[in-house]
Amino acid sequence: MFFIPERFNNALRGKSADTKTENEIIFSLSADSRENVDEWYEIVKKAGAKIFSEPENFQQGYTFGFADPDGHKFNFLYWPGM
Repeated sequence: MFFIPERFNNALRGKSADTKTENEIIFSLSADSRENVDEWYEIVKKAGAKIFSEPENFQQGYTFGFADPDGHKFNFLYWPGM
């Protein structure tokens, strides 16, 4: 976020979500292969990200999910043909 909390709340005309306890959005990041998902899993795990969903098969794809220190959620997803 590029604003201090007070400025951001003013811009929203309300209160921003507490991303440590609430969800606002999940960002999906596209991977080139299952191996690429596993590589990113190791990178974000070593960086100290909170893994909220271990690597798993999902329908025809493969994914895992993590949160950054502010609680924003991301998932890396390999989906054949995408």
